[in-house]
Amino acid sequence: MSRGLYIHIPFCSSLCAYCDYAKILYEPNYVERYLEALKRELESYRVKDITSLYIGGGTPSALSLNQLKKLFEIVEPYLYHGLSFTIECNIENLTEEKISLMARHHVNRVSLGIQSFSKEVLVLSNRHHHEEDVIKIINLLRKYGIYDINGDLIYGLPKQNFEVLKEDLKKMISLDLTHISTYLLGVHPHTRFYLEKVEEPSDEEARRYYDYIVSYLEKNGYRRYEVSNFARNSYQSKHNLIYWHNEEYYGIGLGASGYIGKIRYTNTRSLNDYLNGKYILESEALNIDDEIFYEIMLTLRLEEGLNLKKFNEKYHIDFISKYQEKIKPLQKEGLIEYDNSNLRVSRNHLFILDYILRRILF
Repeated sequence: MSRGLYIHIPFCSSLCAYCDYAKILYEPNYVERYLEALKRELESYRVKDITSLYIGGGTPSALSLNQLKKLFEIVEPYLYHGLSFTIECNIENLTEEKISLMARHHVNRVSLGIQSFSKEVLVLSNRHHHEEDVIKIINLLRKYGIYDINGDLIYGLPKQNFEVLKEDLKKMISLDLTHISTYLLGVHPHTRFYLEKVEEPSDEEARRYYDYIVSYLEKNGYRRYEVSNFARNSYQSKHNLIYWHNEEYYGIGLGASGYIGKIRYTNTRSLNDYLNGKYILESEALNIDDEIFYEIMLTLRLEEGLNLKKFNEKYHIDFISKYQEKIKPLQKEGLIEYDNSNLRVSRNHLFILDYILRRILF
């Protein structure tokens, strides 16, 4: 079993129009106090046996060089050779000095918030980089020995029509990244897009975009291994696979979530509460039915699906017997398929995974 450690840095130099994660505009004094609280929370868990460390946000790269040094000092006790160590970065506040620091502290994977290459789309989304900046940063990462690089791409953004999406994908491929994550725009409360009444793409548009993305990326050497994620060779995200395999992970920081010892928890989004040591907002002690629910919901996101042997041994039940009344109709409709080893959503129907899960789980 793998175990992960996720650390959330909520500070951003600017707020993206679509983002609903726990985030705060960068303020140096708050950062110093936050890092102290982060250290205290992390030490309270007595973290051990992790196989992956992921620092996300917000924007970890929004921190100053000295603040990043302090962050790396905090996680230093958990680092070792062979650990998968990822940090999320935005193009506009990543510098050569920060990249050099990351490399010295054994960061071996970087996830870049690219989202689009269209100037118009980026401006509307309140992003502040350009195509040339992306190329420059990727070259710098490789200069310092960081070759495992993910690029995030959002589709369905305002002014990002089908032709713009095609161009975004073409340019994304040209970067020769190891991993690409693609996300359909969701318009959430308390975001600028929500206040501006931006509309999400229709189901028909979204499906057309998604099918094209899958086809294009697979033709260019990226294998879809999860609904929204594509990798070359063996470059799947080791950290995210912990989530999708329903394995344990510590969640540290504002708004972070964790799953340790049959307890799922979510941290507060209140900075004042967090700084005062009130870390956890809510927690849920799982019974066997809860565990099974999460196992099915998460593993069916993967193209390989749910490993029936592992599931049956883990929960001491026969999955096919327990769920046959629900999965037989889905199988006849061509929505799922299974053999002696795995049950999976049919390749052409991963886009409607939520619909399939509702039919299995409810």
